[in-house]
Amino acid sequence: MKNRCIVIPCLLALLSFGSQANAATTEGRATATILTAISASKNETTSTGGDLAFGVIIPGESSGTVTISPSTSDRTHDGGVALAASTSGAASFNVYGGANTAFTITLPDTDTVNIVSGNNTMKVVSFTVYPTGSITLNNLGKATFNVGGTLIVEKLQPAGNYTGSFQVTVAYQ
Repeated sequence: MKNRCIVIPCLLALLSFGSQANAATTEGRATATILTAISASKNETTSTGGDLAFGVIIPGESSGTVTISPSTSDRTHDGGVALAASTSGAASFNVYGGANTAFTITLPDTDTVNIVSGNNTMKVVSFTVYPTGSITLNNLGKATFNVGGTLIVEKLQPAGNYTGSFQVTVAYQ
């Protein structure tokens, strides 16, 4: 009986030491990177003041279109419209944010932008951007992009100064 009393406490002691020998502790790190909020503004240093400008257009007996290229700011026409010498060009935007970070641009959906003169309207469609794809801010956290589009001019479109606005969205990738 004496042996039993010694064996049981020794056995319990060995079992408790064995489970402590299997435990381990390690340490992890928590990290975070805070980026400067991304923002965009019109690049007012361009000949159009940063606006998408279709210039002076002469409507004809049939409808037509005027297109502004975002990469070159060239203005072309198709259908029953003629172009008069005037200032035209792509919209231009400056983006500011975290240095060397990539961002994307979201343009308006087709058929959502109208320009207006009194009760008369024209649609701006097929917005395009240059450069295309993902753009990376430079080491100072700045980039510039241009937006072009196509204006639909109806036959005998009434004369007037047509204006309207559109939104572009920039977001970090």
